[in-house]
Amino acid sequence: MAQHDRLAGCLLILFGALVLWRASGFPSMAGLAYGPGLFPSIAAIGLIGCGAIIALGARRPASRDTSRSESTTGTSRRRANARMASLLGVVLGYALLLEPLGFHVASLLLVVAAARIFGLPWGRCLLLAVPLVVAVHALFYSLLHVPLPWGVLTPVAW
Repeated sequence: MAQHDRLAGCLLILFGALVLWRASGFPSMAGLAYGPGLFPSIAAIGLIGCGAIIALGARRPASRDTSRSESTTGTSRRRANARMASLLGVVLGYALLLEPLGFHVASLLLVVAAARIFGLPWGRCLLLAVPLVVAVHALFYSLLHVPLPWGVLTPVAW
């Protein structure tokens, strides 16, 4: 497992470096302090950082506990597979509902659903989702001027 983590971390670092290199070649825009390469550069730096954390944090697998039964391992594996399938379903649902519902409603539902899949209580899901959606809206719509679909909230769009 540690070798796979090191490999995945190194691949993330390489991919982040490639994105950073390509984003540095984007042309600058007149009248703006930042250009179209800003967001890809930020994402690339995040990829490089996450890759380094994964690669450097990879350890040898701990000794297996022999008291753990095979059925418990099978159950936890099925639970993990169900969680992964649920997340894929949530992302697919987000892609399908983004236009009709709009960014705000669809993103709120996505974050709440993903948090519930990982076992967060409803109250904490909302405490996570509402500020996150507002912050992403402020970043993309207000600061970077990226048009976001309003969907059902079109009558109150600003």
